[in-house]
Amino acid sequence: MLKQGVKPDGVVFVRLLAACSHGGLIEEGRYLFRSMTGIHGISPQIIHYGCMVDLLGRAGLFEEALDIIKSMPMEPNDVIWSSLLAACRMHQNVDMAAYAAQRIRELAPERTGVHVLLSNIYASAGKWTDVANVRLELKEKGARKVPGSSSIEINGKIHEFTSGDESHPEMSQIALMLEEMNCKVRDAGHVPDLADVLLYVDEQEREYLLSRHSEKLALAFGLISTGRGTPIRVVKNLRICSDCHSFAKLVSKIYNREIIMRDNNRFHLFRGGTCSCNDYW
Repeated sequence: MLKQGVKPDGVVFVRLLAACSHGGLIEEGRYLFRSMTGIHGISPQIIHYGCMVDLLGRAGLFEEALDIIKSMPMEPNDVIWSSLLAACRMHQNVDMAAYAAQRIRELAPERTGVHVLLSNIYASAGKWTDVANVRLELKEKGARKVPGSSSIEINGKIHEFTSGDESHPEMSQIALMLEEMNCKVRDAGHVPDLADVLLYVDEQEREYLLSRHSEKLALAFGLISTGRGTPIRVVKNLRICSDCHSFAKLVSKIYNREIIMRDNNRFHLFRGGTCSCNDYW
């Protein structure tokens, strides 16, 4: 663009900073943000600050992200704090999560999703008393948590699965495939990430619940319903958890399948044991 003599505007920098955030390009993002005022004479708007908070938060640089928020010439909105809260979920920063959640409550008390996310962060950290308190507050507001679901299209028909769902007419075959998949990924070195089970149950029950996540049910159904080598496409309504992400990478390698998964954050292309997001989502 610069070589063609075209001057970048604020929209261009939003796209560049967002790309840096999703690609984990910390130094490049810092440089681009500084260059807005230092080179191109563009005053960063709240959306540019939001991109930087997202970039730094994803990288676990919480103090720097907080410094960016404090340096903003405008009042940070609930979207800014939500970016920080989402990063806390990724890195299990409980204290920062509580701080960000409180700011969101003050700015947008109608947003019940913050309670769900904070509850999940506490659950991942094993803080079950805090989980109970947040869920009680959520119940008092009359809100309900949206259940995770994964959908897959087979022969023109959409099949939707929720975690622990056993209502599908082909559940017996799906269960057998799940058992086979779990054995093979375990032999390949996969260790279940029990922190992704957000219920206060024993380890054996956690492993079982984890094995019945909606993504895994959809993948198992895809494997038994499509021909060898056929790509499997799954749509997930929430962010894919870290255990299912690692699981899908190994499944793509073991079964020599290309898996395309769209969660509520981005596309994931699993192929040969790797993911297009480079484990950064």
